[in-house]
Amino acid sequence: MSALRGKNTSQTVTRVSTVIWVLALPMILGFFALSNIDNAVEFRTLQTFFFLYLGSGMGILFAQANLGGTGERARDLNIFWTNDIDLKGLIWIGGGIFAIFVSVFLILIIASGGDADALRNAQFGGILVAGIIMMVAFLQTNALLVPIIIHGVYNSTVVYLNRTGFEIVGGTQQFAVAPDQPVLLGVNEIGIGFQGVSDLFSEFIWQFTLVATAEEFLKLAILVFVVILINGFFQSKGISVLIGAGVAIIFWTSLHLVNAI
Repeated sequence: MSALRGKNTSQTVTRVSTVIWVLALPMILGFFALSNIDNAVEFRTLQTFFFLYLGSGMGILFAQANLGGTGERARDLNIFWTNDIDLKGLIWIGGGIFAIFVSVFLILIIASGGDADALRNAQFGGILVAGIIMMVAFLQTNALLVPIIIHGVYNSTVVYLNRTGFEIVGGTQQFAVAPDQPVLLGVNEIGIGFQGVSDLFSEFIWQFTLVATAEEFLKLAILVFVVILINGFFQSKGISVLIGAGVAIIFWTSLHLVNAI
C-alpha cells in the first residue's frame, strides 16, 4: 500500500511545468499578441493557432472531466499526457531532435536534384517522419512537453533556415520546390515581435509556446477522440492507441499541404 501511495503521490506532484507551459503560457502570450497586432495576416495567423489550441484543449478537457459518455474510465486520461519532463523525457527530447534532423536531412539529400514533385514528396515525407518520431517520444514518456519541445526546436530551426538560407552543402535553397517557395513546408510564423527582442528570437518564442503547443494539442485530441470512438472509453494502452496515433499523425501531416494563412 505504501508503494502504491508513493507512486500516486509522484504522479500528482510532477505536473506543474506541463500546466504552466500548456495551459498558461499560450493564454498569457496570446493576450499580449492581441494588443500588438499590426495587420490582418498576423491576426489570421494568431486566430488559426488559437482555434487549434483552444478547440483541441477543450476536447481533451471534455473527455478528462468524464463528459461525453466516457464515464469514470476517462480518469486514465489524467495520467496519459500530463507528466512533467524527467530524465527519461530529457533523453527522448535529445534523441528525438537528433533523429528528426538526421531523417529529414537524409530524405532531402536523396531528393535533391529531382523535379518539383520529388522535392515536394520529400518535404511531405520529412514532415511525416518527424510526426512519427514525436509521437513515439510522447507515447514513451506520457509527457506532452516532450514532443512540444522537439517540435519547437525543429520549427525554430526551419524558421532560421528559411530566413537566412544557411549556406551549407550548396545552400538550403537547393531543396526548395521553386526559388520563391520556402525550403521546408509547414512552419507558419506568428510574426508579432516582443519589445527589446529581435524578430527572429521573438519568432522562436512563438514557435515553442503557441505553434508547437497548438499542433501537439491537436494531435493529442485526435488520438483521444479515435481511442474513445473505438472503445467507447479512453484507455492508455492497446492497439486503439496506436490506431489513434496513426490517424493523428496522418491528419497533422496533411494539414501542412494546406496554405490557409
